[in-house]
Amino acid sequence: MKKTVSALALTGALAFAGAGAASALESYPAPATGTVSDSVVTPGSAVVFSGAGFIPGEQVLVTATYANNPVVVGGTGVSSPIILAQQIGSYNTVADAAGNFAVEVTLAEAGTYTLTATGVQSGKVVTNTVVVEAAAGTGTGANASADAGLADTGADSAMMLWGAAGVLALGAGVATVTIARRKNA
Repeated sequence: MKKTVSALALTGALAFAGAGAASALESYPAPATGTVSDSVVTPGSAVVFSGAGFIPGEQVLVTATYANNPVVVGGTGVSSPIILAQQIGSYNTVADAAGNFAVEVTLAEAGTYTLTATGVQSGKVVTNTVVVEAAAGTGTGANASADAGLADTGADSAMMLWGAAGVLALGAGVATVTIARRKNA
């Protein structure tokens, strides 16, 4: 029994250690970045959403989403606001020879807008937020420092592939031990 557990533990450890080693050997391109010309504007204003780090000549799909449609859902004495996002526009552009793009987006209504650019071939995504204030402002108020979002640090496909291989190896080890025990019994 101790040999069986040791063999299974060793198989699992080797499979998952291989995932980390495979990821360490890969070279990753620079992450895509995105900026807006102004993070706080007035209704009807245009902002320039630009980005870098895409494949030169790559088609980039830019979407603008309006996220200020609050709906209050009442239940058993508890109510919570649900923000429904509404896509208000999409724009196609092409990254230049350096992998950069720029799109002018006009935002009509007061509220919070999320601008997202997705590289069609690379799958790289950049997102920025723009606040449209109802009153004319200078962009220096409390909302002037809109969050530009976090970097995409998710798992890559190689890590998922090695993890799946480890799970399969572990399952094969368990099946082998089970069959061997049944034959010996």
